[in-house]
Amino acid sequence: MKLFCLCLLLYSAVCSSQTVTFVAEELPTFHYFNQNNQPEGALVDVIHAIAQRTDLTIRIELMPFARAYHQTQIQPETLMFSLLRTPGREQQFKWLGQTYQTTAFLVGLKTNTEKLDSLDHAKKRTVGTIRGYYSETFLKQQGFTEEHNLVLSVNFDQMWHLLFKERIDYVLTNNIALKRELASANLPPEAVEQKLAIQDFPHDLYIAAHADIDPKVAEQIINALALIKQNGEYQRILTRWGLAYPTFTVAH
Repeated sequence: MKLFCLCLLLYSAVCSSQTVTFVAEELPTFHYFNQNNQPEGALVDVIHAIAQRTDLTIRIELMPFARAYHQTQIQPETLMFSLLRTPGREQQFKWLGQTYQTTAFLVGLKTNTEKLDSLDHAKKRTVGTIRGYYSETFLKQQGFTEEHNLVLSVNFDQMWHLLFKERIDYVLTNNIALKRELASANLPPEAVEQKLAIQDFPHDLYIAAHADIDPKVAEQIINALALIKQNGEYQRILTRWGLAYPTFTVAH
């Protein structure tokens, strides 16, 4: 009888555990498929650390960005775990906590010796980015136009080859995937350098959830992320992956 009761309790505990799915695109060193085709990376480790401090059943899936973004918009049990927090996305999601902070730059060839002192200065040249990314919106808000000084590419390979062929002068990007993108395009990372830091560009990567996420699930994730930042585990994860410590704002 005692054994039956114990089994019943265990069964009830398993059944009561909610399953949530964390999604992202491939982006080494943050999240990518390893040799065994399993998700791996610094922020994957962060999500595992969060999972250990909740009673949630957590799955991690990597997929194209557009699919991950769409699933998070329509499925309350799906969360993106490194979404750039931008003004246009602010009301579309519930933001559960900052997972990393990066900086956007105008990047150019080292052979380009022009000294940029502002984004307005760059308007005299041609800047490239990816069509449909927030960087397109940002540059257009700053006064760049496709008719004069903005070139939009369909993918990173095309964009970087335009830079190396000197069809564009600068690329707006961040420091997350620069080397990976250049290597994928068979271009030498050592041939480019950061020319201008863009201070006004959003730089916070967040765990983003559907607006109708279960409040108890959201609270567990918020609290677990805060805990691993407070007890030093988050910093230890970043150190293992050779990443710098970001400065965090208060999650809400």
